[in-house]
Amino acid sequence: MILSFLRLHFLPILIAALLVVAMPIRTGLAADEAPTTSEEIVFEYKLEIDGAPNDDVKELLEQSSRLEQLIDMPPTSMAALIRRADEDIEGFSKVMRSQGYYDSTITYETEEDQKPVLVKYMILPGALFRITKFDIRFDGADTKPKAPALSGIGVEVGAPARSDIVLGARRQLLNDLANTGFPDAKIADQNIVADFATDSMEVTLTVDAGPSLKMGRLSFEGLETVEERYMRRLAEWMAGVAYDASKIDTIRRRYLRTGLFSSVRLKPRETATDGETVPVVLIVVERAQRSIGIGASASTSEGFGTQLYWEHRNYFGEGEKVRADLVVAEIRRGLRLAFTKPNYRKIDQNLNADIDWKHENTEAYKEDSISTFVGLDRRWQERWVLGIGASLEYATIEDDGETKDFALAGLPLTARYDSTNDLLDPIRGIRFGTSIIPYAGLNDITPDFLRTEFDGSTYYSVLRKERLVLAGRGKIGMMFGDSTNDIPATKRFYSGGGGSIRGYKYQTVGPLDANNDPTGGRSLLEVGFEARTRITEDIGLVPFIEGGNVYESMVPDFSGEFLWGAGLGFRYYTAVGPIRLDVAVPLNRRPVDDAFQVYISIGQAF
Repeated sequence: MILSFLRLHFLPILIAALLVVAMPIRTGLAADEAPTTSEEIVFEYKLEIDGAPNDDVKELLEQSSRLEQLIDMPPTSMAALIRRADEDIEGFSKVMRSQGYYDSTITYETEEDQKPVLVKYMILPGALFRITKFDIRFDGADTKPKAPALSGIGVEVGAPARSDIVLGARRQLLNDLANTGFPDAKIADQNIVADFATDSMEVTLTVDAGPSLKMGRLSFEGLETVEERYMRRLAEWMAGVAYDASKIDTIRRRYLRTGLFSSVRLKPRETATDGETVPVVLIVVERAQRSIGIGASASTSEGFGTQLYWEHRNYFGEGEKVRADLVVAEIRRGLRLAFTKPNYRKIDQNLNADIDWKHENTEAYKEDSISTFVGLDRRWQERWVLGIGASLEYATIEDDGETKDFALAGLPLTARYDSTNDLLDPIRGIRFGTSIIPYAGLNDITPDFLRTEFDGSTYYSVLRKERLVLAGRGKIGMMFGDSTNDIPATKRFYSGGGGSIRGYKYQTVGPLDANNDPTGGRSLLEVGFEARTRITEDIGLVPFIEGGNVYESMVPDFSGEFLWGAGLGFRYYTAVGPIRLDVAVPLNRRPVDDAFQVYISIGQAF
């Protein structure tokens, strides 16, 4: 019986165990003979949209499409592709309704015999609905605001019944109420009726205006080192007037622009009654007021240099900036002390003063100088900054084997326009600047002359996610007065090197003397172009080309060959700006020019 039991129960188990052990051994022996995995099948596809009423609507449809968004991740079955296409039906319907096409019909078909599979949508937009009525009704407070003109909130009877018109009207209506004494206004009800018989839409907004309020005393929480009297002067506050949210926001942004605060926010109010005067409290968080920094740059023509600075941004409690800059480099050393009094006498007007000691030893000249400047700059129309000042300078300059002492008085006039989005790495906008400086000689050997300079740059993002930015710049300089040799060498125009024409040694583009040393000139012309390509979030490549020349005439006369340099740059993007490494070669190489130049710095070249 025992043997029978073993035969019936133990032997089958033993045989099964041996088979399990043997299976991986056999698989391993045949591993080279058969593949272990099969290639996954995917259904690649392309999308077509026909029948959109215009290009703008078609672009919106494409942007909303799940098929378009996931085209680089094709599904693994036809059923999954159909599910994506079905999702787009509802999404496209929402887009069409948002553009005023409430009676549209959307269908699609797939052509599976094509590779990739074609998914083709047919849009029958139907009639374009139009706004025939737009009513605003007020509810709530005892004091009722005056109904705004429809044109004031972006509505026109007879216009296409697009959803963005209604949404924009809602926002503008509430903004206008908040700026005219009703900061608690809200939309209580919205009734939209689309009439398919007349292809029209009627809108009724019911607004709970809330209480009518006035602004009382302005006060602050969180002030530590900034003087409250300075804050009040910046606010230009008037108590007792109708509540104006835009005025408060303007003040808040003005405080942030001082650089003294990391945040400025409005403290929530307690419930108020109609006609009440309410206090306005701003909660501020001050930034650290002192900082020190160090930087470095290097190039094959200018050598290695370091820059150190110390800065205090609230020296006397009203945002006064005191800064010291020390430069130690192979061809220059310098110390600059600067003082800025912001909002001097007027809002957005600054008083600037500095004193600058400099030693510079280049192939063009050797200079030891001390200079001082006092001036005003004023912001105008948001993007412009205009400046005027007076300068004094005494310099000992060695030029062409002669050493002379020059004394100059100047009257700098400047104007700058900037619509770019970033100081160190702009991707859109333009910059333009000009300076006009009449100089008067204060000793017998120093001439009178006028130095003018114009420069500009523009930036344009080509690809999505700002992966390619085209940048261009230009610069022209002119000098009116005595001959080139009579003008101090440090005031002449020079070109070549980083920030100028890369590929050529510092200051060597332009006239050269018998020793191939640059002599400078009275006029200058430069152009430059870059294609800033972002390879990853942190890495970028920048091919560039730059050209120009310096002339002895008062205006560029193109008497010399236009010198071009080209190269490739590497960018490593950081939170404070891109770290730049550029390698450039002279395309019009002369005997004095090296085969290439290398530049390392922080920030884009322009």
